[in-house]
Amino acid sequence: MFPFYMGINETKYAWMDEGWATIGEWLISPMIDSSLVDLYGVFPTALNAGKETDLPIMTLSNEQRAAYFTNSYPKPAMGYLYIRDYLGDALFTKALHHYIRNWNGKHPMPNDFFYSMNEGAGQNLNWFWKKWFFEVGVPDLAIKNVRKKGKKVEVTIENKTGLPLPVDLNFYYADGTKEKLHYTIGVWKTGKQYFKLRFTPKSALKKLVLYDAHTPDSYPKDNTYSWE
Repeated sequence: MFPFYMGINETKYAWMDEGWATIGEWLISPMIDSSLVDLYGVFPTALNAGKETDLPIMTLSNEQRAAYFTNSYPKPAMGYLYIRDYLGDALFTKALHHYIRNWNGKHPMPNDFFYSMNEGAGQNLNWFWKKWFFEVGVPDLAIKNVRKKGKKVEVTIENKTGLPLPVDLNFYYADGTKEKLHYTIGVWKTGKQYFKLRFTPKSALKKLVLYDAHTPDSYPKDNTYSWE
């Protein structure tokens, strides 16, 4: 794995190594078997977020106890996954290669990674790095409101804590079929609390569910809206 090629100090910044190993597992598993969904660390992230033992990812790894696992493995992996989704595969790969070329064997620190990714992508991604890596955040999206406007349905999604998360709205129809709408973390870039989306259902709806395998939610009870 390239973290060894870079010469990262895993003792202090385990997430700069193990986070890549984790996202690798998530992405490679379905390539081996399309029925596999690797959920490694997703539930513990949702369960432990916001508790007294929770700490920012940027906390030195050798000074962590209870938060070591989530801050070293799933949380940074989610950060990488969400930025990849936001930038798109091509631009994300370009930015990552820029970081690797500039810092291989030079023992990069966290800010070297963040600034190199910004430079390689040609974008200021600090709005995301700050929220995801430097602060304690609780993942909590909710379906705030649903209303019909003619043939369209308008859904208001609330980001209850401000932590940037992808929005994945699953539509379950009365005939047993389903669809999904996906929006990247970019919908929260300006710091807004609500995001409205509109769609035209193909037939009678049964329920709406906010869910994706790699998007944790600490309070999933408000992620479903049902017409039953």
